[in-house]
Amino acid sequence: MTMRHTTLPRPVEKLAHSGKRRTHQNMPPRANSNPFFSVLRAPRHQFNPDKIVELFRLVDEKRVRDLAAKLADYISVNLPAAFEKRGGLSDYRTNPYVLMTSASVMDLGAPDQFGAFLFNSKLYMALETSFGKSIEAAFVGQYPLKSEVKWIEAPEKLAEFAALDGLSREERAKRRIDSVWREVDRSCVVGKRRYLTSIKSGPNTINDTQVQGMTRAIIDNYVRWFEQTKATYPNVQELDVVLGLTYGTDCTTNNKENQILVKLLEHGFIEEDRESRPGVLIDKATRSVRVYRRIGKEFWAFIGQPDRPTSAEFVFLEVLLALSKALATGMKEADLETRINLRLKELAAALGKLQFPRKSLPSWIRDDFAEKELFWFATAMTAFYDEGI
Repeated sequence: MTMRHTTLPRPVEKLAHSGKRRTHQNMPPRANSNPFFSVLRAPRHQFNPDKIVELFRLVDEKRVRDLAAKLADYISVNLPAAFEKRGGLSDYRTNPYVLMTSASVMDLGAPDQFGAFLFNSKLYMALETSFGKSIEAAFVGQYPLKSEVKWIEAPEKLAEFAALDGLSREERAKRRIDSVWREVDRSCVVGKRRYLTSIKSGPNTINDTQVQGMTRAIIDNYVRWFEQTKATYPNVQELDVVLGLTYGTDCTTNNKENQILVKLLEHGFIEEDRESRPGVLIDKATRSVRVYRRIGKEFWAFIGQPDRPTSAEFVFLEVLLALSKALATGMKEADLETRINLRLKELAAALGKLQFPRKSLPSWIRDDFAEKELFWFATAMTAFYDEGI
């Protein structure tokens, strides 16, 4: 997959935007739209080279190199796993209808072209669903900037999952349904405030099922999160629950994270202050638990310094620089270019064997279908068989 009442000790700080914020007053109304959605989608992020140059001056070289070194070790071992676990052609099956259409649009008429397309498509999906999550965790654990205590897995979550050791897979699955901490990915305490975040990769990651699950988790558990927080950290007086997206902008998401917040307004939460703290919800009962979301640059600024995110607006640059450097080092150490080329040759050879003797086909097929079209047809058929392909 980024995240007052005047009697509270420390306010949630509003991030500065390089672009202008469109307020709900000057946004054109939409039919049947909830005004709160307009508030959530109002911020605009405008690319400004001068602003980026200013942020680059704040990037810490040592921290980038340390991040890159940690990631390079991880990449050299785990990146190959994203494609080497796939063996024959059957491991590359995909939607046959989209496959044929893509091949036609891209004019992929040769086995090597088609093989590269299949490999790249599956590699991207594998990295997005698994490898990316691990990379996010590796970065998050290096922050906040000005705190001895970094982002960690919640001790309560670790204890909850440790209690499942020794149980069968079926029994663990049943027990996890009742998990209190399952939706919490990372925890951090700064001063008298604890931050819990649920991290999603990007703006289209959350689906309707996850909306229901995450909404239910917050409604059912936020009181227990706060109670257990005070038991674990006696000095903590407030709790922030933050939905984080590691890239994207407020107006480019699929709106699912916003739906979670809107649903919470019907279950014990209210807007804290629409004008000064837009998008921040607070529980009506104690006014001690807040829920909000942080997206893209704002997410990484929040990770960098959750109590003062405007001081960490440059963190997304550190993340991108470290990943770029780590990929260069990790790919070289793992000799990935050679290993990928070998897999592409194997895939092209397997695709090259997918052919029908033209004489064995009905005459109308021989007359109406070119060799390239028959090749597309044959590759699409692999989606319907387990063996012999």
